[in-house]
Amino acid sequence: MSLLIAGTMAFDAIETPFGKTDRIIGGSATYAAWSASHFTKPIKQISIIGGDFPDSEINALKERGVQFEGVECIQNEKSFFWSGRYHMDMNTRDTLITDLNVLENLIRLFLNRIRIANF
Repeated sequence: MSLLIAGTMAFDAIETPFGKTDRIIGGSATYAAWSASHFTKPIKQISIIGGDFPDSEINALKERGVQFEGVECIQNEKSFFWSGRYHMDMNTRDTLITDLNVLENLIRLFLNRIRIANF
């Protein structure tokens, strides 16, 4: 049986009271695929990325059984980007930047690709 994961594949910049990252891999679909790959295969991913999304990340996910037929890559555009600052309790945060970029096309992509899973 296959698993369908639909969501964001993105870049994040995160600040906490303990440190800061400038640009790391993020997105709900990315994290869900990494987690699910420990329990089931194949995973059919639906998302949209820009040409700036690293091939190394895509290849690592493919090695874990994630299928990318449902992921659209728009080469000349940027991937979704989110930046936030977490507070000392690490439960609350402020969003600093949200750049939708290719994510503006995600609803159209979902409607076109949703048919790739059996369930």
